[in-house]
Formats: sequence, C-alpha cells, structure tokens
Amino acid sequence: MIFKRPKPTPQRQTPAAPEPSYIARETTVEGNLFCSGEVHIDGTVQGLVRAHTCLVDRQGEVRGEISAEVVYVRGRVMGPINAVHVQIESGAHVEGDVTNETISIENGAYVLGSIRRVAPPPAPLAQPSFTALEAPGDFNNESPKPNVHLFTAKK
Repeated sequence: MIFKRPKPTPQRQTPAAPEPSYIARETTVEGNLFCSGEVHIDGTVQGLVRAHTCLVDRQGEVRGEISAEVVYVRGRVMGPINAVHVQIESGAHVEGDVTNETISIENGAYVLGSIRRVAPPPAPLAQPSFTALEAPGDFNNESPKPNVHLFTAKK
C-alpha cells in the first residue's frame, strides 16, 4: 500500500495590525511628533502630537497640543486636546481645553479647561403631546399579544 502525504493547503495570511510607536519612560522628545498609527507615550513629549490614536500612559506627559482620532489619557497633558473620541481615566491630569465629539471622564480624573463638543447633537425625535392615554384591553393579558400593551395618544 502506498500512502500519499496530503498537499498542504495554502494558509491565508491576515495583515498584521501595525505595532504602536512607543515613547518610553525616561525619554524626552522636544519637538513635534507625527504618527499615522498609534503612539503610546510613557515618557515626555514637549510639542505637538498628531496621530490616529494617542495613549498618554500613567508615567507619560505631553506638554503641547494633542490632535488625534482617539485619545486616551492616563497620565498628564498640559495643553489642548482635539480628538473625535476622548477618554480621560481615573488618576489622569489634564490642563487644557478639550474639543471632542465624544468624551468619557472617570471619577478621580482632574480636568482644568473647557470641554466642547464639535459635532452637532442628533436632532431630537418629535415628542407627541399626550393629553390622555388609552390602552386597548386592560393589563390582565387581554391585550392583542401577551405582555404587550398598545397605547395610543389622543390630542
């Protein structure tokens, strides 16, 4: 009997997500920092930071403006933050204006500056004016479907 070894099937290689750039502890960058991906700052940056995602870690400090799609602050930022999504975690220290579309500030974070939303909020849904409510059937499962109660508004 002859045994044949099966041919190996080609495996799809998924493109690896690019690794973030790191500014390590005890490292100081004086000047502007531009990153098309993600940057983790655990050292000090004195200047403008532009990135898709910027994480200022617990030991990190930025003395200048941060402009990014997403900003996470666990450390210290001394300057304005301009981002779509901003998350300021407990223990973080921010002194500067924050311009954002969405923001999350945990208890224990320190923020000194204005917080401004740049995107207009969604239009509110029209609220009908109710003068009386009428329910078909009563609440003893006499409604059209069990546990479903229909209400109609009368003007």
